[in-house]
This record gives sequence, structure tokens and C-alpha cells, in this order.
Amino acid sequence: NIDIFTLFAISQSIEIEMGRSKKSINGCYADRIIDIDLIMAGDLIVDTPELTIPHPAFHTRDFVLTPLCEIAPDMVHPIFGKTIRRLKEELDRMQSVE
Repeated sequence: NIDIFTLFAISQSIEIEMGRSKKSINGCYADRIIDIDLIMAGDLIVDTPELTIPHPAFHTRDFVLTPLCEIAPDMVHPIFGKTIRRLKEELDRMQSVE
């Protein structure tokens, strides 16, 4: 098992090696060829200035939930207490209303 902060440091190194720049003045990133987000780590909850696990917005992103639901539909969000399948269903309902 690898420590989540070590994994985060490795992912940041990979992004930098592939051309990621630091955040701009307004806090946004420039376009880049790779973006590595740590979405979840089992039931681990981390909330530091550098890292938030689970990712605070992944439950609102279909491009994250769809593949995650295919490989781990019964994984439970450690804060919401809902399965990935349920989060995907809720997002689908919300998007169909829009």
C-alpha cells in the first residue's frame, strides 16, 4: 500500500514532467495534456489545503462517474454514504431535467 500523500506527489510530478504549469493568478490551470485527479481512496477522507479526498466534485461529473460505475458500482462514497451506482443514477436524473 502506498500513502495517499506519496501517490499525490507522484501524480503531481508526472503532470509537471508532462508540461503542467502552476495555477495562474486567478487560480485556474492552463490547458495541459494530462490531468491526474485522485478521486477516491476507499473510505479515506482527507481535507488539507493541498489535497481533498474524495475529490469534492467528482459526483457531478459524468465523465468520472460513468467509467467508475462500470468498474466499481458498489463502492461507497465515504462522505455521502451512497454507492457510485446511486450517484450516477442521481446525476443522470439531474441531467435529464436540465
